[in-house]
Amino acid sequence: MGDGLFGNPITNATLEGMPDYEDNRNIDRKDRARVALNMRSSEEKSVRAVQYLQTMKDQCDGELGGTLCLLYNATGDPIRYVTHYDWGNGHPGPTPYPMEIANGQWAAFLHVPLSRDKPYATGAIVYGGKDPRGVDCDWMVSWDNPTDKINNTPKIYSEIREKNHFLNPDYWPAVYNKMQVSGICHDSVKDVDNQYGCSLSVSIGSNRFPILVAVFTLQDV
Repeated sequence: MGDGLFGNPITNATLEGMPDYEDNRNIDRKDRARVALNMRSSEEKSVRAVQYLQTMKDQCDGELGGTLCLLYNATGDPIRYVTHYDWGNGHPGPTPYPMEIANGQWAAFLHVPLSRDKPYATGAIVYGGKDPRGVDCDWMVSWDNPTDKINNTPKIYSEIREKNHFLNPDYWPAVYNKMQVSGICHDSVKDVDNQYGCSLSVSIGSNRFPILVAVFTLQDV
């Protein structure tokens, strides 16, 4: 298991070992997604992910702060890194972004401001996965975490679109503008253009090093 990944992958073999599925010969991604969602706190994997982030935080500038990012994959399939965007404000912390997150795994990474001259950690990350039909699509999580929490509050936003949608740099200003009016909780299902059958819910705290939690899953699981 690579750095920043926590939990054993949940696959067909995992489900075949469960009483509810041992006689099911038609296990599909919704089944895998459902089990992954129900097991998001099993094996203390979420606890270990938070502990990992706390260790990473200790290597950063405590005055500037940063965003402790936790992503959970309950889509039924692996999701793979596509791209990221920082609006010139922020960069990954001590460890890189995870390249692949298996179904049933937490991924953890830290995003921090560039410098004291730019005290904002504004970023986004995109992973490629599949919708319930098996159609490829891209899942985007974005966050705006200012160091000054007195005059500014953290914000987040999420979208799920067709494959390669977020590779167009002209699209990122629109993401930023939507994020500024989104608040501290958001679910992609609120979006009229949300990819069929998918859900990407995100929330963020408000302290110096707030925890961002994003859950990638399918609707109606």
